Amino acid sequence: KTDTAAPVLPRVKFFTDGAFYSQTMRLSPPGYLSGQSEGSEGLWVAGPDGIVPAIQPYWDADLGVNIHSNGDAAQGATLEALAMLREGDDGPANSFVIEHGGLFSEEQVELAGQLGARLSAASHYVFYMANEYAGPLGDVRAKWISPLGALTEAGVPVAVHSDAPLAPPHPLRAAGVHVIRATREGSTYEAGMALSRYEAMEAITLDAAMALGLEAEIGSIATGKRADFTILGANPLDMPGAEWEHIPVWGVVLDGETRPLKVEGSRQSE
Repeated sequence: KTDTAAPVLPRVKFFTDGAFYSQTMRLSPPGYLSGQSEGSEGLWVAGPDGIVPAIQPYWDADLGVNIHSNGDAAQGATLEALAMLREGDDGPANSFVIEHGGLFSEEQVELAGQLGARLSAASHYVFYMANEYAGPLGDVRAKWISPLGALTEAGVPVAVHSDAPLAPPHPLRAAGVHVIRATREGSTYEAGMALSRYEAMEAITLDAAMALGLEAEIGSIATGKRADFTILGANPLDMPGAEWEHIPVWGVVLDGETRPLKVEGSRQSE
């Protein structure tokens, strides 16, 4: 209710567990099988008993929730908390967005869909880290690193983010790698968890807007929404995911005004 230079979203950020990178995300037993956290199960931040008490006052005030939740044990606690928060609701009301979502189990994927959860996934876990983290996680859990395709099939809106500077803030690259589940080593990782090209495009447009609670304003071209969007030099839906990062940006439309990207010495702005 206070004037600000930029909009303040009616949302609150919470944390269930630690990070994927540092091997502190909370895992199911037996925890990490190797690496710097070998023998441990990672770290809680709020933990199973602290999530609902932390969120409840904001939930009752109709604020949206974004919650950092990475490991499979963390997803279990996070989804259990969401189920408790949803008790008594006629249907999903407050939006609830899992941030990063590094690891799920098959059962957790289905539950996330049933509870109306959304996911803002760290786009880089598969590309930069999946092959190296597969060993510490073990064969069963490693299959479910960032299972974006399975989550989409279960009805979970999936956005991808860079978490910059932890990964480059290049949306087309972030989405394109999940069309083929590409890794930096040049391989593919659990290709059955890939997104279609259309789903990947939604992950950096409409579903990204949903992760911010702004889907009524931005994220797609529709009557009543802000006329803000990017104009690309090629159609990603006609191109392999591996080529998305090379698609040029022709310009943007802001408030309905077309603004070409002027590149000195280039014909792009003509």
